[in-house]
Order: sequence, then C-alpha cells, then structure tokens
Amino acid sequence: MEEDSGRIIDGYVFVDRENGSIAKEEVQRINYISSKINEDNPEAVLSVYNKMIDSNTFLTPIGLEYLRRLQDYLYKRHDIDDSKIKDIPVMVSYVDIHNQLNNKKDIERDERLSRKKKVKTFRKEYRNSLFLNLIMALMIIVMYLIVIKSDTPNMINYENAITNKYASWEQELTERESKIREKENELDIQ
Repeated sequence: MEEDSGRIIDGYVFVDRENGSIAKEEVQRINYISSKINEDNPEAVLSVYNKMIDSNTFLTPIGLEYLRRLQDYLYKRHDIDDSKIKDIPVMVSYVDIHNQLNNKKDIERDERLSRKKKVKTFRKEYRNSLFLNLIMALMIIVMYLIVIKSDTPNMINYENAITNKYASWEQELTERESKIREKENELDIQ
C-alpha cells in the first residue's frame, strides 16, 4: 500500500505518482478556493468558475468533479443566466485510452493464441520426433541383425569368419592328405 500512497488521492487511483501529485495540488487549490469563495454571491461564484474554466485550472477527475459541483450550483440558481455558465472542457483523449486498452486486450488475446499454437506445434513436433526416433532405432536393430547374419566378414564377426575359414582349409587339407596316403599305400609308394 505504501507504493500506492502517492497514487491514491480522494478515492481515485492515478497511473503514477506524478499524476497523483497533480491531483494533490488540485485538492489544495479546491480547498483554498472553497475557503475564499462566497457561495451567497452567485455572480462571484460564476466569475471564479468561468476564470477556472478559461485557465484550465483543473485537469484531473478530482478538479473536474469540483467544477461540476459548482456548475450544478450555478444551474440551480435562477438568478444566473444558464448561457453564461461555460461548459467544462475535458483535456483527455478517451479515444486514445480506449484504443490502448483494446490494443492491450488484443495483444493479450494474441499472446494466448500464440501460446496455444506453440503448445500444439510442440506436441506435433514431439510426435514427429518420437516417430522418427522409433524408425531410426528399428533401422539400427535391422542393420545389426543383417551384420550378424551375414556370411561376409565384417568388424563384428571377422574373427569367427577367419577361424571358420582356416578350420575348413585345415579339414580340406587333412582330407587331401589322407587321400594321398591312401593312394600311396595302394601304390606302395613311400
């Protein structure tokens, strides 16, 4: 609440402390004018009221509220011609404020939609990534199985392939040698 102490004046919350200090000054002016003005003399009230309108003495809602009370007082007085009572100028562009608020709402809505879209995109990308990872894992398993089942020597089964090859050569040589010895024995060759 300490933070808002410079922003809250007479029940109004101002955007920042600077606007709050302007409103505070207007409250002081209102108190000073109210103490000096003679409400029993409507012509004097009209004169002060019109001078304040001409000099833009009040800008904040607090000051405009005070001018409105004086204006109502003057309209209720039948001895004052209504055409002499000036209208209260409002120096704030509410169109700009309205547009800023709408733009802020639009930006917030766009951000919410963008977040939803990002979540949907993330989910879609996650599913695609998961699918591709599964395909790659299957491909690696298939390649590993091909390598293991293959007859050609490779880095995984080269030792077994070479051992088997030498074993088959040895067996072949042993068979040939035994056939040669049989023939030699038949032919009686030493």
